[in-house]
Amino acid sequence: MQGFASQELVGRDREVDAVLSALRSPELRGALIVAEAGMGKSALANVVAGKLAQEMPVHRIHASSALTGIPFGALAPLLPVLSAEDTDSPLAVMRALLGRLRPAGAGSGQATPLVVVDDAHALDESTADLLSQLMASGRVRILILTRSIIDIPAGIPAQVWSGVIARFHLHPLTDAQVHELCSQVLGGTVLSTTSADLARRSGGNPMFILALLAETRRTGSLTERHGVWLMGVNADPPQGRLADLLKAQLSGLSSEEREAMEIIALAEPVPVAVAFRLGLHRSVDALTAANLVSVEEAGTRLLRPRHPLYGQLVRHMVPAARSARLRQRVLRVLPEDTESMDGLLRSVGWSLDCGATVPDDTLLRAAYMANNFFDSDFALRAAREIQDPALQPAARVQTARAHYQRANFDAAQELVTGTVEQAADLTTVKLGTLLRVQLHQRLASDVAGLDQARRAWQEAIERIAAEAEAAGTLDDELRADIESSWRGAALLEALIDVAKGAYSSSEAGISSLLEKARSAGDIEAELVSLALLGEIHSACGRAETAMVYTREALGIVNRSDHRFLNYHEFVLHRHLSALLWAGAWDEMANSVNQDLVISSRSALRIGGTVDMCLAVRELRRGDMPAALLKLTAAVEGMRTHDPEGHLGLALAIAAQLAAGAGDTDTADEMLAECDKVPPRGGLSTRVITRGNRLAAGYARTNDPRILAALRETAEQAEEQGLVAAEFELRCLSMYLGDPTVMNRLLKLEVEGPRGRAVNIFARAVLDHDIAGLLRFAAEPADPDARALGPLALQEALRLAKASGDRTQIQRVQRVISKTDNGTSSSRSSTAPILTRRETDVASLVAKGLRNAEIAGRLHLSVRTVEGHIYRIFEKLGIGKREELTAELLQE
Repeated sequence: MQGFASQELVGRDREVDAVLSALRSPELRGALIVAEAGMGKSALANVVAGKLAQEMPVHRIHASSALTGIPFGALAPLLPVLSAEDTDSPLAVMRALLGRLRPAGAGSGQATPLVVVDDAHALDESTADLLSQLMASGRVRILILTRSIIDIPAGIPAQVWSGVIARFHLHPLTDAQVHELCSQVLGGTVLSTTSADLARRSGGNPMFILALLAETRRTGSLTERHGVWLMGVNADPPQGRLADLLKAQLSGLSSEEREAMEIIALAEPVPVAVAFRLGLHRSVDALTAANLVSVEEAGTRLLRPRHPLYGQLVRHMVPAARSARLRQRVLRVLPEDTESMDGLLRSVGWSLDCGATVPDDTLLRAAYMANNFFDSDFALRAAREIQDPALQPAARVQTARAHYQRANFDAAQELVTGTVEQAADLTTVKLGTLLRVQLHQRLASDVAGLDQARRAWQEAIERIAAEAEAAGTLDDELRADIESSWRGAALLEALIDVAKGAYSSSEAGISSLLEKARSAGDIEAELVSLALLGEIHSACGRAETAMVYTREALGIVNRSDHRFLNYHEFVLHRHLSALLWAGAWDEMANSVNQDLVISSRSALRIGGTVDMCLAVRELRRGDMPAALLKLTAAVEGMRTHDPEGHLGLALAIAAQLAAGAGDTDTADEMLAECDKVPPRGGLSTRVITRGNRLAAGYARTNDPRILAALRETAEQAEEQGLVAAEFELRCLSMYLGDPTVMNRLLKLEVEGPRGRAVNIFARAVLDHDIAGLLRFAAEPADPDARALGPLALQEALRLAKASGDRTQIQRVQRVISKTDNGTSSSRSSTAPILTRRETDVASLVAKGLRNAEIAGRLHLSVRTVEGHIYRIFEKLGIGKREELTAELLQE
């Protein structure tokens, strides 16, 4: 693993330009860069110094705490050997320093030298005063690097406040910049949620990111699979160089500050009021000033370690006996109960670490919360401690949930079996049923098992209601819970109907359930109803309508803290699907980022889905290489977690792109794996997957029979009322050169920019509107329309040649030539009319070779050659071999 200094600077281009501008400005005397340790101050200064080296002499000094008490200690590398008397004389030191910085023989035209001061917060006062005088007199320029401006001796800060030194603050790297850094260091494709997890854990600090990369590779948490880097769940405390770096940041704390840091890490999050009652206010001020602790201002003010890494390390370093003593001290002032999810988990975990007794109902609640938070290890630990026999079915459900999240599906299946039938409470029945549904969707391809789970739920509701009535315990609260459970069972039945593709018949029933849920204040049933209605609208081509429903459902999950986190993936997948169909790319990115805020562990589970969404975005924009790169990452993510059954679809699309790029080996590999993936997901997903598999096969072989099968699959989707699936399959046929789909595309009503763009395109083709097609290609209304630009040019050329109008042909060819010779960004979004293989075949046809001769020359079957020629003729708008000339290919 390379060190930070050897890495190309990432994400700091704007800061480099700003600092350079300040140091070149005649109105300013220098620049100051403020940032916590590891943010890349020195690396940025290296880049700046390298760029200025040809313009002015550059010198560098390093301050340190070891030299703080030595007058002019930091200047030692720039000073000659001085006598004892001269060392004590500021004037003598100034003359010696100027002799080094501005040699007498350099001439009057010498540029003002630049002095780079590293770790200026550790400067001795004598050096700071001297540099301040030289800077004020204009004899030097200074680039100051510091963690804190208030720790620099007085002379330099005064010039900062007066405005003659420009001040810059280095912010943490963004998620995109962290992804770029990870890709650079690892030298390969990185799953987007892997880099996002590293960004969260490091706080965007480059030094911590590099140390984390080294540490997680060493421990095996970060692994490479088929050229893609993926992160597993890593709960181990920091070790090795990472631990050393973190300890160095904590090393200067006083005993009071260290104790405050330990309490904040062990009891995280700590209300500010509790910290003040413990007498930690001065230590908290010092820790926040040192960027070791942060304060959350929303609602109750809470203290947390500035980076999760600090908390992990401190908790690991505190001895058990000391941890127990600190716990007793905190418990004396800490409220007994907390609704904060991570607050409860930290409290229970701390109690278990100290050997304290935790009530069984609290353990069960903690196990439930931990599973919602995707912390399987803690859920297993808490559930294992539950002793009450009456709570054992509920504990088994939580244990089964934890095993499911670990992908131990057989263990989860064994544990959950019988719990619905044995449970004495409706919550356990519901959670057991939901887990059975998840397991069935993961392991089976039919809906029969889902129906069995629904019937078992209904029978359990009837049993519990009858037992309560017989025992005389059927009060109003239980009646409300029973009504809510019946709504849940009805929604499960609706989910089964939606999976079957019965959209029209189920929409009215779900809408009715939504109204009943709202009237009853049943938020859980409300969010599930909204998500299912969003799924229906998306599948029916009404994505912009779907977004309204799924956005509201996701908002309920996000606003409800930990209550409905077990529905988060279910809702998020449907929301992302709606956003994809609607082309709402910015909102899609925001939704993914919000998921990272909710739970980093959840992000690791949906990594494949996130990268597939990003791949579709690039695909719609016409950037095929970027789309293929993201799809490659998505496939690896989905091999581990694929709750919605999208792996086959990702493989099929990746195969299409690889085949279009001429990478037949990768295409064949992807197709072979796609054929091994059992069909999963709802009917619409299965149809779209089958259509993309056919499209990939056609892109690979050009077999006309495959194109006919794709057309037939689209017709079946039309018969089943799968509007979005039919639209997708018709578009695939259109891209593959099938002109017969235009009439049907014109009739399909699909919401979103892509639907509108396809409608405009199809109308221009059917109207033989060559000018309209050229305008469409030249002035795309949005990114979704831009991807159709190459196809619009292709169709314009075909229509022009069919008309026989040479002027029109030349006009279109000039536009195509201008597009091909445009900017690099234009070229990246404009695919060639013929693929590499088609070009090879076309060149041999133009030379007069017969099909059998071409097949022998290119090691293809005759049928494959015939398919290529068919597609070439369609693309070039010609009908016989004699028209395929070398001149035409050059055009």
